[in-house]
Amino acid sequence: MGLFDKLKAMFSSDFTMLEGAPALTPEQDRALALGAVYAAAGHLPMNAPTMEADPATAQQLLAGAWDVHGPDDVDGAYAFLLHQGHRGYYALVSPRVDEVFASRNGRALQREHQARISQEAADRGLDPARAQQWYVGWTGAAAVGGHSALPDPLPASIVAWDAARVVHLSRLLLDAGLVTPDRAWDAMGEAVGLARPAYRGWEEFGRAFVVGRAFWTAGTSRNPVDGDIAAFNGAVDDLLKVEGSPWLRLAY
Repeated sequence: MGLFDKLKAMFSSDFTMLEGAPALTPEQDRALALGAVYAAAGHLPMNAPTMEADPATAQQLLAGAWDVHGPDDVDGAYAFLLHQGHRGYYALVSPRVDEVFASRNGRALQREHQARISQEAADRGLDPARAQQWYVGWTGAAAVGGHSALPDPLPASIVAWDAARVVHLSRLLLDAGLVTPDRAWDAMGEAVGLARPAYRGWEEFGRAFVVGRAFWTAGTSRNPVDGDIAAFNGAVDDLLKVEGSPWLRLAY
């Protein structure tokens, strides 16, 4: 092995591919690329919508992480991600948290925000209690340095997070036998339509996904700092530079 080959081997990593998977259409290829951060971080197939889980395991994961217990819950899970997701809460919360940390009187401003945010959430069709939860969590994450590994400035939208989760959810639903492939591909195609106008390229998409992950964690965990951010940032880095990445093969 020559010096170039040795260096290439040192700085590259193989993405998981499912042997014998059906060829993807260009539309399917692009849809799967939305979930590539999950695939790279979790060593899931880049070329097939599966987690390679048996149906019982997939159903257990769906019940625990998605509150999907059977076919009747599928439409609601997809509808949340495609029509609301966490992007609505982020759009409400993130600018206000930025205001707090840019202000000389942040504590007073924070109290003012918390007094108004429930009504503002209701006006936007969001759950007021969840909006309060994410406001407190995102403020807490910023206060303890949880934004230090995130882009500065933060992205205007985290629709990348919601779109990628459509792909991740579809993998589980297909493994569990709760949707047909056509249903899953239709949902992933809708996610492409949501995500493409929001970013100029895959790097913006990937970084926004990581911010979405951090935002989600801040509102759902006792610890507002996501301990897996480094792994997801690393997955984005790999997708942007490692041979075999769908992000290098496909124009955004």
